[in-house]
Amino acid sequence: MKRIISISLGTSDRDYEITTKFLGQDFFIKRMGTDGDAGEIVELLYDWENHADVIGLAGIKFPSKIGLQRKTAKRDVRIKELSKELKIPVTTGEAFRNVAQEWVARYVQETQKNFFTNARVLVLSGMNDYSVAAVINGYTDNVQFADPVFDHGIPKFINSLKDMELYAKGVHDMLSLSPAKVISTSLPLVNEWNKYILRKAMQKATVIVVPYEGFYDYLAKCTPEELGGKIIITSTAYQDRVEFLKKRGVDVIVDSTPQILERMVQVDVLEAMIIAALDKKEDELTNDDLLEVISEQGIYPRILYPSGKTRRVNRFTFVIHPLSQEYLKKDKAVELISKIAPPVAMDAVEKIIAYAPPFVYSKVTGIKSPTGVEAEGWLITVGGTPKQMLSHPPEFTYKRLLEAAAMSKRMGAQIMGLGAFTKVVGDAGVTVAKLADIPITTGNSYSASGALWAAADAVRRMGLIKIEEGKKIKAKTMVIGATGAIGSVCCRLLALAFESVYMVDIRDARLLSLKDSIMTWM
Repeated sequence: MKRIISISLGTSDRDYEITTKFLGQDFFIKRMGTDGDAGEIVELLYDWENHADVIGLAGIKFPSKIGLQRKTAKRDVRIKELSKELKIPVTTGEAFRNVAQEWVARYVQETQKNFFTNARVLVLSGMNDYSVAAVINGYTDNVQFADPVFDHGIPKFINSLKDMELYAKGVHDMLSLSPAKVISTSLPLVNEWNKYILRKAMQKATVIVVPYEGFYDYLAKCTPEELGGKIIITSTAYQDRVEFLKKRGVDVIVDSTPQILERMVQVDVLEAMIIAALDKKEDELTNDDLLEVISEQGIYPRILYPSGKTRRVNRFTFVIHPLSQEYLKKDKAVELISKIAPPVAMDAVEKIIAYAPPFVYSKVTGIKSPTGVEAEGWLITVGGTPKQMLSHPPEFTYKRLLEAAAMSKRMGAQIMGLGAFTKVVGDAGVTVAKLADIPITTGNSYSASGALWAAADAVRRMGLIKIEEGKKIKAKTMVIGATGAIGSVCCRLLALAFESVYMVDIRDARLLSLKDSIMTWM
């Protein structure tokens, strides 16, 4: 039986002894907390040197994967140096932790389908959780780091992975040598401002990445207003932490530390078990070894739903616009102008508003499908009426729609819909879809399928047609507006099912082109 001893700087009230089986071998695992006593850790290391196969060290702060990495606590450095003098392998679980952080983000994105796409992510400590942040950044540009606020009391967020790397490679160390945090925390106004911007950042975020070390220090003052409905990514989420997040209304907890035993154990234990099972030294264990074990054993990250109900919320934006001057009068200022100024003034207002940048009109919530998946989004309005859109070249409208798409991406939307006249102007959304950074839909596919489904259901109920297996329906069908985006799709699909399809449209040339296209396609 392999013996794993986990010695932790953490509290002794989490101590345990268990026997288990892993990778086809029997294990005895014992955890001993020292309540922060580094001297006791040294004693235990030497005491268990001849009685264990591998020793795990927990509570030792991992060095950052970015930056100069010279700020590791002297205590932790000394303990690591002493552990190298032992005859048996000693591990902190750092290798497993780094692999798990990268793997968990990719796994969740693939299995949960677009989980992080354009999500607004707040990383409370980029120095600690750089690995997971780097992977998530591949799916969204909306990543913020709160390191300056927490580490130095500076009311400033880092808004890109590149800037976070620059911060870690010099700025962080320079600020650590200055009294910036002492000064800022001693000033009540700055201290309150830091709390305010942190609350606002958490409220806007979809995903919050919380380090294992200092978990409660980061979140102790948070309420459901900040954490309600959020996705929390952390590691080794013990039950007390799950309960803490549940009380604050968190929807989803993604734990990068998998639970492969009956009880939750830290990464030093998991890595120690793998080292013992593979009969390797800690410096011989490679990322490939860890990934192979993860794959072969079917080890997956924990995705927890504190409320007990699976909850998934997708995000969208939908573009609308005023249909006429009457819609513009819903604004009180415009309504006043319409009452006291001559009619020509409203024409001028209509032209001016057409040049206005897009803005959020309202937020939409409470959409839920029969499968339980939810959606929320924002209505974004552009100022142009159909009259103004037609009086300008299509590029005029494209520009505002692309601005709306960029806004949608920043807000965390995964798709943008074009409504009313914005979906027919120019090439019906094709150019916008090509140039935008997020998917664009006009709803035409849904309209076409809905129209055909409704027609099919109607004729079945009325008994108007007779269907023979493998044969076309001996009936005639007509599509009015055949060359439009929806009509042309209907024509093509109906031609597959009916013997005769009558296509009606005022655009003769397009009609003939559509006919030739369908005949060739058939």
